Amino acid sequence: MAKHARPGGRTEDRWLKSMNRQVVFRVDASVEMGLGHLTRCLTLADALAANGAQSCFLMRSHASALAYLAESRGHAVRLLSDPPERPARPGDGGGPYAHWLPTNWQQDADQTRSALDEIGVSEWLIVDHYVLDTRWEQACRRDGMRILAIDDLADRDHDCEILLDQNLVRRMETRYRGRVPAACMQLLGPRYALLRPDFATQRGLLGRRSGEINRILVCFGGSDPTNETAKALEAIASLAVSRLAVDVVIGASNPHAASVDALCRRMANVTLRRGANNIAELMRRADLSIGAGGVMSWERCCLGLPTVAIGIAENQADVLTALAAAGAIVHVGAAASVTEEGIAQVLHSLSCNPGQVRSMSETALALVDGDGAERVRHAIFS
Repeated sequence: MAKHARPGGRTEDRWLKSMNRQVVFRVDASVEMGLGHLTRCLTLADALAANGAQSCFLMRSHASALAYLAESRGHAVRLLSDPPERPARPGDGGGPYAHWLPTNWQQDADQTRSALDEIGVSEWLIVDHYVLDTRWEQACRRDGMRILAIDDLADRDHDCEILLDQNLVRRMETRYRGRVPAACMQLLGPRYALLRPDFATQRGLLGRRSGEINRILVCFGGSDPTNETAKALEAIASLAVSRLAVDVVIGASNPHAASVDALCRRMANVTLRRGANNIAELMRRADLSIGAGGVMSWERCCLGLPTVAIGIAENQADVLTALAAAGAIVHVGAAASVTEEGIAQVLHSLSCNPGQVRSMSETALALVDGDGAERVRHAIFS
């Protein structure tokens, strides 16, 4: 395990200047899970570091190849060893995401407690994992340490001081009723979206969008296991519009990188970018995006980027439906049911309706302002 100095940054509160605060994150990432959970935790860790906190990430060993994402930003990483065989889950079905954890919650809690003992006094334990719930949180509790649970699903109970759900869904204000302690502070909605500072910076450079579509950004996150990127590119190619410029962004863990690269080479005015670190700038420059749900939904909203959205995971459906109902996106459905022809039809319709595209942009901008991480940081340190 490597440890690094925290990133430099401003220190707003005088009472924090001399304090060395320890925060522990329990989060995983993989091709199947995507990078969204890790990405938003890193964003929050960076915000906390700017106010004197040191963060340590606890990740399963199967995510070891992604540990550099935390270490390169000055955060420590400890890997929890995976068992050679998945243990039985007596009396514990684990829910639809049970396969995301190569062990059961009890063993994960045991390993987390051991890691916490080695790390020393920690003020906060922040957990972002669909398999872990109130049982794990209670097992990991210790005197003087508070828990923040990050959730999107509202399908399980939590024992935490703060619950963060940055999504826009129906009945948002009541969806955790009875699932968290009465005294729990609930941070709900996209005003708490955990976005890196560069999105707020690029928002400040954003001019009013005209609604005309001359540049399209295609990005389905860090992994895109079903290769929706290729589907979107085929749809764009079928339009045969020579003036269109296309930026394609794929993550380092994309299993279809070679085929996407070959497809991009066959198309005019298409630029493939692997692991782009300027995604906020690319979103600002684009007139339209084709992409998935998840964290990118709020990144695009922050920059008022109209979007043709395809759900690549079941848990994205409610949020994409709500965004479509608000008028911020066009939701064409779940990946399994979306065709190249369907995407092409939507693209053609939008290209003929700049007023609709402009309205989508204005609606999106009103939902997310880019200051969510600062609001969560304030809630933690207040």
